Amino acid sequence: MEPLLTEQFVAARKELTAYVCRLVIRPQLAEDLVQSTYLRCLEAKDRLPTSVDGIRGWLFKVASNLAFDELRRHGHWREHMLTDLRDAAIADRAFVQQSLAMAETPETKAIAREHVVACVACTMRNLPEQKAAALLLVEVHGFSVDEAADLLEATVGQTKNWLQEGRAHMLRRYDATCALISKTGVCHQCEELDEFMRAHQGRPLPDGATLDHRLALVRTHREVPWSGWHRIMLERIPSV
Repeated sequence: MEPLLTEQFVAARKELTAYVCRLVIRPQLAEDLVQSTYLRCLEAKDRLPTSVDGIRGWLFKVASNLAFDELRRHGHWREHMLTDLRDAAIADRAFVQQSLAMAETPETKAIAREHVVACVACTMRNLPEQKAAALLLVEVHGFSVDEAADLLEATVGQTKNWLQEGRAHMLRRYDATCALISKTGVCHQCEELDEFMRAHQGRPLPDGATLDHRLALVRTHREVPWSGWHRIMLERIPSV
């Protein structure tokens, strides 16, 4: 069983790390939790499922529980964390110079789309952890509602409610804070970053973008943990 577990962990590691990154935000913390996931599964190898899909589900289940424990220990989260980070970054001359050095490089070509993913994660961070996980498991990582319920140790009815309530929360938050098109509201950082990094990719979302458009972008990054500029930026979040 141990060779199969190791093989499947290696195969799933990027996706698993991206999933945990969306839950806990901070990159190094997510990587540490994913490594702990492997160790926990290794300790319980005699009780693991014997199928590839079963092991993948078990990895997500253990990673979810470890992330939940971390979130409960550090539950404080400012509603406008990304806006706060932006203001702090602009005031940090060294960080601005570091960012400028990354402009017009291949790794910042998709910076605006990556920022939409960061925005989704930070918006979900205001949800109870089970609702955020349900959204990610079903909408991004391809688990069925029944499978997500099993991973979250919940009933199918509970999981459906978490999905509905999570989506409703996200829609309310985007209505209140995202002004991608008109630029008259609180936040249009994704377009700002596209301009600052001279990526020339334009708007990352279409006119009239919905939550489903945003989740579709997250799906394209389902195996992409925070990278490059966002890794540096999000590690600036205080550990509280």
